[in-house]
Amino acid sequence: MVPPRSTRAQHLLRNSADIRLVFKEGKRVSCPLFTLLYRRNDLDRTRVGVVVGKKLGGAVARNRSKRRFRELGRLSLRGVPCGLDLLILPKRESVVEPAGSLREIWQAVLKRAQLVASENTR
Repeated sequence: MVPPRSTRAQHLLRNSADIRLVFKEGKRVSCPLFTLLYRRNDLDRTRVGVVVGKKLGGAVARNRSKRRFRELGRLSLRGVPCGLDLLILPKRESVVEPAGSLREIWQAVLKRAQLVASENTR
């Protein structure tokens, strides 16, 4: 297997077999804006993937949503333990949500899934 060219590419979940595995075996945490599925992988890094259906809107809205959620995942990589696959399923309501609010909800969902430590335990 050829290693990815960039550090950024190493943290993306793109292989459809791996995505199916997260759907099949992953744990699920939902909120009104998105659903997060996660499962352990056998790697030394955490990977983030975003799956957006056509229900979300046109191509521009879907691509924007993917960029926003990939960035949220990228910013969280340091706080999330290594060896996880995170799969994000955005909902229609997330398209119009302000970035700051989306970031707060993202952090709350990660804490609810016990993927990051809350401020009280640090």
